[in-house]
Amino acid sequence: MPKVFYVQRGKKRYAYTSTSVYEPGSKYPKTVNEYLGVLDENTGKIIPKKKRAAGDNLFESDSISGKRLGGSWFLLNLAEQIGLREDLFRSFGAEGDAVLACAIAQALSGGPFTDVEDTMNGCMVRELMGIRKSFTSPRMSEMTRILGSAFHNTENLFERRLARAGDSLSYDLTSVSTHSSIGGWGEWGYNRDGESLKQMNVGLITDKKGVPAMFELYPGSVSDVSTLERTVDRVKEMGKGDCVMVMDRIFGSAGNLEYMIANGYSFALPGKKGTKCVKSLISKLVKRRHDADLWRMHDGTVYTVLEAEVAIVPKRKPSDEGEDSNDTREYELVLDDDERFRDVPEDMRMKAYACHDSRKSAEDLNTLMAALNGIEQKLRKMDPYAAMNGLKKIAGGYAKYFDLSVIDGKLNIERRNNAMSFAYNRGGTFVMFSNGLDSWDDMMACYDCRTYVEQAFDALKNELDGGRWRVSDPETARGRLIIKFVALILWCTVSAELRKEKKPEPVRTVLQSLDNILAVGSGDRWRVLEITKKNRTAMTSFGIGVPGKFVEISDRMYIPESVRREALGNSD
Repeated sequence: MPKVFYVQRGKKRYAYTSTSVYEPGSKYPKTVNEYLGVLDENTGKIIPKKKRAAGDNLFESDSISGKRLGGSWFLLNLAEQIGLREDLFRSFGAEGDAVLACAIAQALSGGPFTDVEDTMNGCMVRELMGIRKSFTSPRMSEMTRILGSAFHNTENLFERRLARAGDSLSYDLTSVSTHSSIGGWGEWGYNRDGESLKQMNVGLITDKKGVPAMFELYPGSVSDVSTLERTVDRVKEMGKGDCVMVMDRIFGSAGNLEYMIANGYSFALPGKKGTKCVKSLISKLVKRRHDADLWRMHDGTVYTVLEAEVAIVPKRKPSDEGEDSNDTREYELVLDDDERFRDVPEDMRMKAYACHDSRKSAEDLNTLMAALNGIEQKLRKMDPYAAMNGLKKIAGGYAKYFDLSVIDGKLNIERRNNAMSFAYNRGGTFVMFSNGLDSWDDMMACYDCRTYVEQAFDALKNELDGGRWRVSDPETARGRLIIKFVALILWCTVSAELRKEKKPEPVRTVLQSLDNILAVGSGDRWRVLEITKKNRTAMTSFGIGVPGKFVEISDRMYIPESVRREALGNSD
């Protein structure tokens, strides 16, 4: 006997029966729901549904299916709003809709790529997009393999997304773990997630809102620094040579900086505190951080800012440098008090801004003291001599703040005054390098987007199951990443709007809430069930219309309006 279940809408509970039906050629059963009526809370009985006249009956059969409508409706309309559906059509033709449908299902499911088929069967994305074919596992494998080999089509998509990205781009690199070698691309390297697995590296370019515009794949052993030249050259080839590249400090080697300056790239990135000229600038700033002439404000925070010019020159004697330095074995960064500075043409120099944030300084000091107090408590619980011998292992980078000794069999802990004073003076300080930007304000406005590319990577790995790959074929891996890339565009667009409106809800919560909007029907005719005020508000805040009482499904292939106009213009 079919199971009866209830759906609460407002103050009423509606009764349905649910039956699983297998269809020929389908891997998974199809759920068919039949509406019974409204539950009478007083008697516990079901008030049967009203009989409709034949002309008023929406459906030809009493057997109907129910599907999730809201999430698919929202993301599809969002894709059209931001030009993503048009870009996919122009890049991949009619198959662009199949890519978008998979991406929407991936965003809604949040699970492994294998869940896309089940999600597709449970939501209305295919019906809304007029896609009749099913997305079975064999077809998905074939589609991703073909998609991964469609290099020129993918490049066309990147070029179109970059054209919409504005004049500030952020670049970063992350690793994704894999159980296989993926045709030689999966290699051993520095795994940022701390997993003992081979990896591939993914480079991501986002706009100033954190919405992805393109990606690059690199073998797992390739270092962050070595990827930069190829990426910025590709961005320039795609018509974005006048943009500002915003990057993490890891990309700021002397060689990379000189390359970007020589090729006319605008950029902004933080300097590494182990660099000699950075240390010198911070020392000068510390002495003048209370100088009111150097105070500036950005985004509600007051900074003390010391401006300087920096040149990149050959070292007098080659020497190795640590990871916390922008200097390399052959080249170093110098200020205008170095005699070699004058030998460097003005157009080959870059700006440096030493900044002090008093609010961040207080946060840094609180963090330091909390860490030192925690380490001290651990040390006092240990055997005195074991504590002395194990200081570096227990304290790590904080060991430099401690002097340990044993007096009368007891552990004596003292904090080094010089190290504490140094940390206090350097707290809240940082140095930014920039080129091609007119002022500190312009540089800070550009660098604000740096955080968003990190959030995009976090969403890719944790919300779209992009942190670990489960395929061995490189073309299939790339095809899957293209679909996740499209899903990530939608995800980050939602995130950017929530951030702009200062709404605390996570993207996943918003999509889950919208996906509670259901539709029941069969064939091309579907009735939309109740839409809550919260979901109406969510859609309208994004400029997306709320579904009407009925949804009529069209079987026509999607063609962007701009393409139609172009075709009509050419025919004239």
